[in-house]
Amino acid sequence: MPYTVDVALAAPLWRALSYAVPIELVNLVKPLTRLLVPLRGGQSLGFALGKPVVGDASGLKNILDILDEVESAQACPGELLNFYQRAASYYQTPLGQVLAWSLPAGLGTARPKGGKIPKSEIEFHISARQGMAKNLPRVGTQADRFLRILQKDGPKPLAELRKTFTQAGALAKRLEAAGWVEIHQKPLVRDLLGNPVSHEPPPEQLNPDQTAAINQIHTVMDSTEFKALLMFGVTGSGKTEVYLAACERALHKKRQALILVPEIGLCLRLEGLIKSRMGAERVAVLHSGLTPAARRGQWMAIARGEVDVVVGARSAVFAPLKNLGVICVDEEQDEAYKQEDRFRYNGRDLALLRGQEQSCPVVMGTATPSVTTWHRAQRGDYELITLPRRVKGAALPKMSLVDLRASGKFKAGFLSSQLYEALKKTVAQGNQAILFLNRRGFAPALLCPSCGKTIGCPCCSLSLTLHKSGGRLNCHTCGYTRPLPPKCPNCGAKGEELKPLGLGTEAVVERLAELEPGWRIARLDRDTAGDAAGLREILGRIAHHEVDVIVGTQMITKGHHFPRISLVGVLLADQALAVPDFRAAERTYVLITQVAGRAGRGSSSGLVMVQTYDPDHHAVRAALAHDPEAFYTEDLAERRFLGYPPFMRLVSLRLESAREQAAQSAAAHLARHLKLAQQHLGVKGQVMGPAPAPVIRVQSRFRYLILLKSPSAATAGKVLRLARHNAGDLPGNVRLRVDVDPLTIN
Repeated sequence: MPYTVDVALAAPLWRALSYAVPIELVNLVKPLTRLLVPLRGGQSLGFALGKPVVGDASGLKNILDILDEVESAQACPGELLNFYQRAASYYQTPLGQVLAWSLPAGLGTARPKGGKIPKSEIEFHISARQGMAKNLPRVGTQADRFLRILQKDGPKPLAELRKTFTQAGALAKRLEAAGWVEIHQKPLVRDLLGNPVSHEPPPEQLNPDQTAAINQIHTVMDSTEFKALLMFGVTGSGKTEVYLAACERALHKKRQALILVPEIGLCLRLEGLIKSRMGAERVAVLHSGLTPAARRGQWMAIARGEVDVVVGARSAVFAPLKNLGVICVDEEQDEAYKQEDRFRYNGRDLALLRGQEQSCPVVMGTATPSVTTWHRAQRGDYELITLPRRVKGAALPKMSLVDLRASGKFKAGFLSSQLYEALKKTVAQGNQAILFLNRRGFAPALLCPSCGKTIGCPCCSLSLTLHKSGGRLNCHTCGYTRPLPPKCPNCGAKGEELKPLGLGTEAVVERLAELEPGWRIARLDRDTAGDAAGLREILGRIAHHEVDVIVGTQMITKGHHFPRISLVGVLLADQALAVPDFRAAERTYVLITQVAGRAGRGSSSGLVMVQTYDPDHHAVRAALAHDPEAFYTEDLAERRFLGYPPFMRLVSLRLESAREQAAQSAAAHLARHLKLAQQHLGVKGQVMGPAPAPVIRVQSRFRYLILLKSPSAATAGKVLRLARHNAGDLPGNVRLRVDVDPLTIN
């Protein structure tokens, strides 16, 4: 009796393919079982879309292997199939690729990169071949016993069999050659190593606002249904304790909890808190700071049901939890939740989708809601929870404006006299200060005064960033790097004549150390804390007061609780406003408010000094006045007038090619079909472009953009599908990148 199964392939294919299932594998294939299947003369990872069914298998190729541990757990639980299907449809990405890209390295590929896994990363599993061991062969007493154990207990790791059989490897090979067993190579999964960061003792008592918030969330959790809740609390209002209480409630109800955070630093902090309260054995973590083996180990521990709470960055939204009781999304507004390559999803939005699929509430916490989230809460789509006061009665920091147009001479080239005096006073009192500048490196460009040109990236239409400590010029877009040149590559002027243009965190640290050599200064950005170990070390030094002044990018703006920080200086508040993007004002308001929230969280009062050339901008005014209502009201009015989210949905379509003319021509062709699709469907909307991308050349490929505006996501999806169908295949040298709900237009 032939069996077949539909398989979603980890390939750019929009439809599933059917494969024949050998009789001995029929009972092992379930929804979302990972399979190895033949494809176009090679092999591909695939995911079963259901159980095998009886059908005509003539002309179909057999599946080659099952990659999941049948007796243990699937990397993708079948219960999440509908969640994945809806995510793929919304973000216009083939289902098989969505599934593969959601998994940790080694689990989302048919074969490891380069074709081999190092032996230290391999685990051999032995299983009796299905349907072949009813009459055991006479291959010797040891082999007979070996087979009977596999029949009784199911597949076993070779390492475990070696405890019973001294020649287990040789026995397995003999039995495999005779056709009685199968030997599978699996990526080795390991437990996470390393100590999480937590410097916060549990509170003695929750305040009335926190208690009310917890009761509000518990009421929703007890109904075991989906609901989105926005927890809008000022910085330092104790949102983390509310998350922990929600997790404890989920565990009490024999369900699981997922906490998403935007960055590794916040993950380390929350991991420490949760493990100290709930026990390390009940908690798993998922973020890019883990080694591939550690990520696989954590993932499979979750899949096997060995943990109850998962804390992680955006990719943790795919964690194989089957019985979720609550999802918490910390700093919901953070743009780090957006994946910018391959599968371009937003972790916050997928958390809402997952809450719908698994009938559990989603709690989104922030002091600065995204404009879209605020709007939805105001119109009643999200239930609102408010935490209007800081814990322990601490006051919000005092906000001070420094008008750079009239500030006079700068100290070290970037400090107004007011901020410099405040810094000296803070350090003298034994407190700590933050200087915030959202630009890493020493300078964003290296200028030749002779020819007036900056040294550019050979692969991108961008200047290279100077990193003085490493003696290199780096491209922060494509990763190109080169040593400092001995002369100008444009005109040949001597290298010592080249001048840094602009200011980065590295330059701030150097100049501040020259100005005040006795101060202990630390830099916190991706260059100094690029991995979990580096970040853990810097955060530990800050917590133990081994640092007086922290110079940092947005890595320092959110979530961290350091009671000794009493001063925050925003060096250039206008930097984000200069970006040609309708979200520029929102980014500015969020950054100022969030970094200001690091001040005054202990016994000392907080002071925030904002240096700006545009003190009258509504984002700056609202942040200085602690007035979110004023900001959201004005920003929403502007967006309504211009037709931007949340009043319209956006889809960015970027066409790329090594030949500019090819990209431009393909973009014009697709834009024409998008307009025709809107007319055919009779829907409102707008097709803007094509136009050159703001950075037209990246990684030696030219980029042209089309922006599709639609009244709803469903309408945008219909227009896109019809336009792509009618436009036909793109030329082979042109790539299309679709970004639904883009956060940056590039």
